[in-house]
Amino acid sequence: MSKIDHQIAEYLDYCKNIRQMSATTIYNKRSILSKFARDTKIEAVESITNQIYDDWVKQEFSHSVARASLNIYTSTILSLLKFYQNSGMKIDFNFNNVPYFKSTKAPRKFYSKAEIAQVLKYTDEVEELMIKIMFETGMRIAELANLKIANLERNKITFIGKGHKNREVYINTATLQSLQKYLQRYRITTGYLWQVVDGVKTENGEPPTVATIRKKLQKVFERAGFDGFYPHALRHSFATDLQRKGASIPEIKEMMGHSSIATTERYLHGFEGRLEELFKKYQ
Repeated sequence: MSKIDHQIAEYLDYCKNIRQMSATTIYNKRSILSKFARDTKIEAVESITNQIYDDWVKQEFSHSVARASLNIYTSTILSLLKFYQNSGMKIDFNFNNVPYFKSTKAPRKFYSKAEIAQVLKYTDEVEELMIKIMFETGMRIAELANLKIANLERNKITFIGKGHKNREVYINTATLQSLQKYLQRYRITTGYLWQVVDGVKTENGEPPTVATIRKKLQKVFERAGFDGFYPHALRHSFATDLQRKGASIPEIKEMMGHSSIATTERYLHGFEGRLEELFKKYQ
C-alpha cells in the first residue's frame, strides 16, 4: 500500500470509528479521495498544494462535473487535510483560498415507466439491473453501489441509508429473477453485489465507484436520447410514478425513507410491517 493510500485508510478509520459515519458516507469519501490521489498522482497528503487542487478542480469542471458535486469533493479533501493538520502534520495549504461553487438549481427531472422501458433497450445486463432497482425502490446511487449479497433476502433489500436509517425496499419478481441469473452467471455468492463491469469481474470483488456508475448510466440515457441524466432523477421518478398510481404522500415518504426529521416524525407511525405490502401495491 502506498503512503497516500495508507493515509486515506487511516482517515477513513477515524471517520468510521470515531465520527461514527455511515457506510455510505465512508464509501463516498473513499471514492472521492482515491480518485483525487489517482488523478493528481500525489504520493502523500503533505504534498497537496492549492495549485494541485485548483488544477484538479478545473479538470473536473471541464468534464462537466456538477457544481454541487465539486463542492462535495472540496469538503471531503479539506476534511482529509484538516485531519492531518490537527494531528500535527505540517500542511502547506491555504484553506481560506478555496472557493465553493454557487449551484444553480436545475428543474427537477423524472422519467415515466414508458421512458425507462425505452432506456433499458440500450443497457447491458448490469446497467439494466441498476436502473430497474433504482426505479423500483427509490434507492440513492451511493446506497445502490454499496450493496452486498448480505443485504438481499429474495425480493427484499435491507441496508443502512442516509442519516443512519435502517431501510427496507422491495423489487418486483421479474427484477429478482434477472438479479438471480446475474449472480449465478458470475458465481457471486458473497461480498459486494456489483462485481462485474462491462462483462468482466472486478479485481478482489470490489464494486465500481459511484462516479463510474454515474458515467455509465449517463451514457445509457444519452444513447436512448435523454440528455442531462443524473442518478437522483431515478429517485424522483420512483416518487412521481407512485404518485401517479395513487399513493398518498405519507406512503411515498415512508417508502422513500425520507430523511427530514419533521416529516418522518409525522408519518413513521402506522407503517410498521406494511412496507412489503406497499411496494407490491404500487409495482
